[in-house]
Formats: sequence, C-alpha cells, structure tokens
Amino acid sequence: MQKRLMKLEIIGIFFVAAGSVFLQNLYSLSGHTLIGVMFGSVNDSIWEIAKTLMLPYFIWSMLELLCVCPAFHRFAVVKVISLYLLGILFILLCLIFSLFGSSYSLFEFTAALVCICLTFFSSYKMQLSARKFENIFYPAFFMFLLFVALLCSFTPFPPQLYIFEDRVTGLYGIIPENIDSGAVALDALYNMNG
Repeated sequence: MQKRLMKLEIIGIFFVAAGSVFLQNLYSLSGHTLIGVMFGSVNDSIWEIAKTLMLPYFIWSMLELLCVCPAFHRFAVVKVISLYLLGILFILLCLIFSLFGSSYSLFEFTAALVCICLTFFSSYKMQLSARKFENIFYPAFFMFLLFVALLCSFTPFPPQLYIFEDRVTGLYGIIPENIDSGAVALDALYNMNG
C-alpha cells in the first residue's frame, strides 16, 4: 500500500496542477454559467485561485480513496487537514508576496506548485505516521462541511477583504461581463487622491 500511495501522491501533484489551470478558465469556457461560478475562477483574486487548487485536490483525494482503500476515518481526517493546509499555505504565500510586489503571475504559479508538493508530501507522511488521526474524525467532518459552506458562499457573496479583491479591477465577487477595467482603475486612482 505504501508504494501505491506514494505513486498516487506523485501523480496527484500533476492532476491538481492541471485541474487548477482548467478550473481557472472554466468560468469563461462555460459561458459564465452556474457551474463556472461555483467551480471556476470568476475573478483574479487570491481566494479564487486558492479555490481552484483545493477543488482538484479534493477530487484527487476521492480517487485515491477508491484506488488505495485505506482506513476511511484516518484517510478522511488526513485529507481534510491537507486540504486546509493547501488553501492556507497558498493564501499566506500570496499575502506575503503582495507586500513585496513584482511579477505576480510567475510567483503565483511557483507558489501553487510549492504548496501542492508540500501538501501531498505532508499528506503522505501523516497517512503513514503512527498518530491516531481517526480520533478527530467528527471535527474533521465539521471542517469539511465548513469548507463546502465557504466555497458556496464566498464566490457569490465575498467579504470586502484583500484576498477576495480582483487584482485587475479592484472589484469583489463576480465581475460584470461588459466592464471597462481601465475606467475602474482610474476611478480607484481618483478616489485614492481625492
């Protein structure tokens, strides 16, 4: 089981990276439908990119569960911990980088790959450790339900926080289709100076 799990974790790195790229474009590919809103990236905010990393990770975890058939409670707890680790680590790296600012897209891609690799590595180590993770199954199940609730609510109704702000327009949530991003940027600049 250990070798099979290691192979699946390595393949999962590529699956999550490719799935994230697909989900970042799903909103425009779906013609701005509900599927694109719920599972794709509707703007260029840190949260929307993190969401497109966590969804493929969750899907790959379900595939791993079917392929490896480990002890369910232990596996579920490890994967929920890893899911939160992936999201929090990516958001923190993006926030730290935003303090320095420069070529954001290159850093974002590198940060995503680093976070994915660290998450799969920690998941693999936790799965093989001697700790009794199955003892916290119910809190982990609650945390998973919280993740689903956040996923369903933060895209259409984001809080007015930096991680939910679109980096191009400065708007939050679903950006209207026919918006003039140059006018929005000039308006923001005018409001900062006025």
